[in-house]
Amino acid sequence: MRTIIERVDFPCKVFRGFGALGSLGDYCKTLGTKAFIVGGKTALTKTEQKLHVSLEKAGVSIAASRWYGGECSRRNINELVAATKQSQADCVIAVGGGKALDIGKIIAWECQLPVITVPTIAATCAAITTVSVVYTDEGEFVEIVSFDECPAATVIDTEVILDAPVRWLAAGMGDTMAKWYEYRVSIECAEKTSMTLAALANGRLCYDLIERFGGEARQAVESKIFHEALDSTVDAIILYAGLASIFGGEKIRSAAAHGLHNGLTKIPRAHEVGHGLLVGYGNLFLLALEDRSDAEIIEAIHIAERCAVPTTMSQLLDLTAEELTVVAAATILTPDMKNMPFTVTADMVLQAIRRVDSLAGSLKA
Repeated sequence: MRTIIERVDFPCKVFRGFGALGSLGDYCKTLGTKAFIVGGKTALTKTEQKLHVSLEKAGVSIAASRWYGGECSRRNINELVAATKQSQADCVIAVGGGKALDIGKIIAWECQLPVITVPTIAATCAAITTVSVVYTDEGEFVEIVSFDECPAATVIDTEVILDAPVRWLAAGMGDTMAKWYEYRVSIECAEKTSMTLAALANGRLCYDLIERFGGEARQAVESKIFHEALDSTVDAIILYAGLASIFGGEKIRSAAAHGLHNGLTKIPRAHEVGHGLLVGYGNLFLLALEDRSDAEIIEAIHIAERCAVPTTMSQLLDLTAEELTVVAAATILTPDMKNMPFTVTADMVLQAIRRVDSLAGSLKA
């Protein structure tokens, strides 16, 4: 039997740790002398001085610095692609959270330029992956775009991440634990190969690291006092979760936890809630959907609580019965639900939400 040749792309360089942003300029100058910077408003403000100092010391000029527009939407992408081409930049530096990093990756891809990602919050693994999620201008999910290459480099500065609100770290932990909860489900729909099993193993590593260090990392961010647990937790969120996605590729991917997230985007108020917070609750929803035991779901609820991840729908959104019906109908139609090993109905979605809320509510009582 012939072996199928597969291409696996990894980030070329990763700079991680407290103060890592100082390494940006020296690496950037290996890519060229002009950088186009794109990012979130808060992210650009908080990193501006360190970015400029690092680039200036390395002899790299800033061709332009632009806000990404608030959504990774096709309209914003097109405007920024035009601006990047006009700037004649040699590379793109994407700074901020998941949507800012995603739009930076798309811009670089369409302009055929290398991209350096600088996550300022540890909310997703977007910094090192080969995919971006595109939304409408209003924030509704549209599609997932895949690239042939990972970012040229990722700079993970835990000094910057320590300064971010704790809700973003909580979102990152919720999104990252999904790499275990969802992969062990979706692998049932895929062939078990070295790659898919490596993805699953990385998913389990993510879960184990967050279970062990997540509570202390949360305390560090709340107190703004650095603790080594933050490094370990951020590694899980960005590096190991990203590697799980790279190994899994198109074979095993997100399942019902992300399916519920995408269903919730049909409700405009959900767009203000962090992606990972929705997914973090979605993990509990997935366990109920699988009909796992009360004991297992309660254990997952306790871990979520330590990590400041919502454990009831009301902690995320106060939805009417009609809105829940809309969410359930949208959830079962999302691409993620194709990775479930059984058919999911809208009624099953509603039942799973009710079960999680009942168990979490009984613990609070």
